[in-house]
Amino acid sequence: MSSLPDTASENEPPVPGGRPGWPMTLAILAVCLAVVASGWWVAQVVFKEPATARPDPEDAAAFVLDAADRMDLADSYALSFTRLLDGTAVGEGAAAYEVSGNPRFELSFAYTDGPEVYHYDLGDGVPITTAGHGLLIPEEPSEADRYLCSAEFGSAKLHEIAGTSTDLGLTAREELDTEEGGRNALRYEGTFTARVGGYDAEEGANTLESVAGAAFTLWLSPDGHPLRLAYGTPDGLEEIYEYAAP
Repeated sequence: MSSLPDTASENEPPVPGGRPGWPMTLAILAVCLAVVASGWWVAQVVFKEPATARPDPEDAAAFVLDAADRMDLADSYALSFTRLLDGTAVGEGAAAYEVSGNPRFELSFAYTDGPEVYHYDLGDGVPITTAGHGLLIPEEPSEADRYLCSAEFGSAKLHEIAGTSTDLGLTAREELDTEEGGRNALRYEGTFTARVGGYDAEEGANTLESVAGAAFTLWLSPDGHPLRLAYGTPDGLEEIYEYAAP
């Protein structure tokens, strides 16, 4: 994907609450893109090492927080995730960040029974969302806009676990099967308060809710890179994140 897509069919009416028609959308985005350096998708996480040493993996909260902080310092990353409700897939998403990219950050999510939604940060901190023919560039970004249209989305779940889990613990050292092959992994488990983003097609607005009591399993590499996260909420929502290998 090298441009901001029109995700609606020819006969699809504009999404309620959407912004200008597509020709105007292209004009607006052309101006935005013109001020951003070129570059695009990456397939792996490239970390900058913080000055401090890694915590002991047995210190679960500190180790997970350190992994989140290191991801925040990354020059690039990529991840994908699947969302399920009562065991049935309801959507798939992917996110990528490249510090010199154009756009700098993209998060896409395709609902099985709804629109395909794209969230962007072009590098100026202005959140942009497109869905169908609609374009959302809020004058006063909501918390949901900032959550979904920012490179911090990549580390968000790690921060949520480190910041809200009271029963987080290292439960195993094992080999994890990934697309890149077997990886040595540290398995952490517990419960946390998950923040779940979405898009309300009727309102033409991003949404964000907090769900307490979500049970999770998180796999990190021994050097603190995220590999996989699976969690489920008490009301039947599940998400599985796969992080590209560094």
